[in-house]
Amino acid sequence: MWFILQFLQFQMIISLETVIQISENAKSWSEVQMSSPNNTYILNIANTVTYPYYAINVELHKQDDTFSLHYGIGKPPEFSLNLSEITEVQGFDIYGYLENRFTHFILLSSQDFHKGQVYISTSSEWTQNYNITVTATYDKLCPNNCNNQGSCQDGKCLCNKYYIGNDCHQQATYIEQNKEIFLNLENTVKYAYVDLEESVNQTMSLIVKTNSSEGVDLYIMKTRVLYIPALEDLNRKYYDLLVEGNEVSYLYPIEFGLKDRNDISTQIQKRIRFIFKQKSLVEQNIQLSLDLINQRTQNTISTTTVIIIVASIAGIIMILSLSFAIGKYFRNKKIKETLAALAMIRQMQHEKKYSAKSFDDEILEQLPQIEKDNIKNTDVCPICLDLYINKPDLRSTKCKHLFHRECILSWIYINKNCPTCRCDLKIHMNHHRNQQQ
Repeated sequence: MWFILQFLQFQMIISLETVIQISENAKSWSEVQMSSPNNTYILNIANTVTYPYYAINVELHKQDDTFSLHYGIGKPPEFSLNLSEITEVQGFDIYGYLENRFTHFILLSSQDFHKGQVYISTSSEWTQNYNITVTATYDKLCPNNCNNQGSCQDGKCLCNKYYIGNDCHQQATYIEQNKEIFLNLENTVKYAYVDLEESVNQTMSLIVKTNSSEGVDLYIMKTRVLYIPALEDLNRKYYDLLVEGNEVSYLYPIEFGLKDRNDISTQIQKRIRFIFKQKSLVEQNIQLSLDLINQRTQNTISTTTVIIIVASIAGIIMILSLSFAIGKYFRNKKIKETLAALAMIRQMQHEKKYSAKSFDDEILEQLPQIEKDNIKNTDVCPICLDLYINKPDLRSTKCKHLFHRECILSWIYINKNCPTCRCDLKIHMNHHRNQQQ
């Protein structure tokens, strides 16, 4: 009795399975299937050496959020969707299911057929028509040929600029470094992304602000599976695995650092993806500002500022040092000119053989002598720049300036103006004038 029941059960299972026979020369097989809630296909490949890969495509005639596509090796797959880690799911088109797609895709390797019998299963709570196709290929195909909006690399889509998703079907705003981006939600969900490949070895942070008083939901996607806020019932039970939720409002803008999560979503393309959704449909003209800041650039700016300050201080010190050197040069030059003038005066006195004694007496009578006690020990003669106290005989001009006796006598021979203030000394030199005559 038990044997008969097992045999009948086996016959029922076989009756529900469709054998897909691909001959050695055939490259594809397709069929329009009248779907029951569950269908199972057995893949028989005549020669798995000819083609290394086999792509299974299913195209629904109408959207079905309960439809899923599975495969099993050695036994039919089980219809369990208790996912613990979405990025590690095997034997299941998780993108088509969680994104409620019209198309579903699985890529098998010829090595899978060496492990055991390959089964393909479809599951749905509803009955509808769909097209199923099995294609043999030399290359690792990508789902939907990346919608012609990306390139296929090693079976995964490398999306062009402004597109995201496992098959590059979703448009998204590209957030550029150090350039503020503005988004208008307009009662719709908006996708955006940051390309980490353009910021290698750099620390990036994103600042998000909004003018919404009620706030905006911000989701950071953890995998390449697109979280669709409209499918709350479908996505809610996998929420923690799909996204990291945040909230931004007018009073509470947020800033967070970005880093490569190093999971399956970044092995092919290093992108961090975001979804923005307004909380209330009542608010209109909701605007978001996204500012991607390069922290290394900020540090560079700070370092540059320090360098500029240090360079400015060094420049000021250099200018002051140069000014001091120039001043010292002209002061020494003036001293040399004065000494040269004194030497010339003495030479003239010697050559003309003046009667120095009578001539000097005549001048000194007009320059009163000043006691040394009335001067400071640090005062110097403006002509020779030597201290007054080194030569005790000091003379004062009518303009009240002091000089050494020898210095002012030598000066008056060539100039009748005070060396200090250039006033006329009003010195009468009759003896000198008679000698000249």
